[in-house]
Amino acid sequence: MTEYLLKLKKSLEGKLQNIKKLFANLRIFIAHPRKTLEACPQPDYFCQEDGADNEAPPRKPLSKERRFIFGAVFLLTLFGILMVYESSSMYAYKITSDSQYFLIRQVVYFAVSLVLFLLALLVDLDFLRRHNKLFLVLTLVLLALVPVIGRTAGGATRWFKLPGFNLQPSEILKITFLFYAVEYFRRKGVLLRSFYGGLLPLGLVMVVICGLLLLQPDLGTAVFWIVWTMLFLVLYRARAKHIVPLVVLALIALFFLIKLHPYRFRRITAYLNPFADPQGTGFQLVQSQIAFGNGGLTGVGLGEGMQKLFFLPAAHTDFIFSIIAEEFGFFGSFAVLALCFTIFYKMFNIARFAVSESRRAILLGITFIFFLEILGNIGVACGLFPTKGLSFPFLSYGGSNLIAHYILLGLFFNASRPYEEKIREVAGKMEPMLAD
Repeated sequence: MTEYLLKLKKSLEGKLQNIKKLFANLRIFIAHPRKTLEACPQPDYFCQEDGADNEAPPRKPLSKERRFIFGAVFLLTLFGILMVYESSSMYAYKITSDSQYFLIRQVVYFAVSLVLFLLALLVDLDFLRRHNKLFLVLTLVLLALVPVIGRTAGGATRWFKLPGFNLQPSEILKITFLFYAVEYFRRKGVLLRSFYGGLLPLGLVMVVICGLLLLQPDLGTAVFWIVWTMLFLVLYRARAKHIVPLVVLALIALFFLIKLHPYRFRRITAYLNPFADPQGTGFQLVQSQIAFGNGGLTGVGLGEGMQKLFFLPAAHTDFIFSIIAEEFGFFGSFAVLALCFTIFYKMFNIARFAVSESRRAILLGITFIFFLEILGNIGVACGLFPTKGLSFPFLSYGGSNLIAHYILLGLFFNASRPYEEKIREVAGKMEPMLAD
């Protein structure tokens, strides 16, 4: 008996010594993560799906992917500032007697966006997940107040007038609903394959969100969130027999929302044949197509475009891609598209190596937001979709839009840090053991 206890004591002392060595190595890793990984290359076992037993794929150089994404987005924003000034200077001089009015404001928005981007890198994602319902409710309250005390422009009431800034609550929704949906899908899990237990509660939330957006009115954003949610339902393998009826129901509701409002119906007819009323409902789409035609292959040159001279409405916001196509031609606009889709590819690649399923959902959710917005903006500019006020992320003028997208970008980088965060988590759990 005594001999057995001595062997057990010796075994425990050896294991405790190994744990202390492991903790010391963890400290070295935290202090010098890159040098440690370069010296000891190994598969990233922290990037498996939750509960997965299979061997993880080899570690990818995700830091290079993240640097590329930030550099590309930064370059895209600088180019956007140039194009905002280029496409708005005459319009700004007409309404404010200052040709640099929109340029100065966009530069200020960019500076604020970078600060909030850095803050988003430091925020606790688990805190946002735990309080997702509170943040969503606060956003819904803002959406409900917009039609009552908001600022009206272009026949829509979507902004709060603040000193030097217009706050658009639907941009905040991109952050709060993202975390609500991620936590909802994580919590429900296999229940998403059940209609009453999984899809119905989410459907009721979507009805509230879309109803508040329609009060502004903002049908396009409501459609955007329906499409985004459907993508996530497919991603989480909800049953097709549940998704298809929801899609049919949404299309029926969309039909009546268009049919019962003459201005929406006119937009659809203009989309089908813009040249039937080129001076009326089809004016914006016709002018956009003229911009594409003027640009040709190589463009007319920076500053030489004509459509920005009061021909194309919203040239510095919703139709900035048309101005790029006119002044830089097919090759220039294709280069912008190639850059955007390279960003998407790298974002999807990073999402594959997420620490956990919930973080993978955050990464994919942000990627889907960027992808759908750019696809929608380009589709409207080219005449593939009906006219809808949807900005081009990082390119179009707009404070709420630019700030919201940089916050999302910061959250993306925050959620895509696979190694340091996991090591700190393991070290935090082991520290009380070693203290004893």
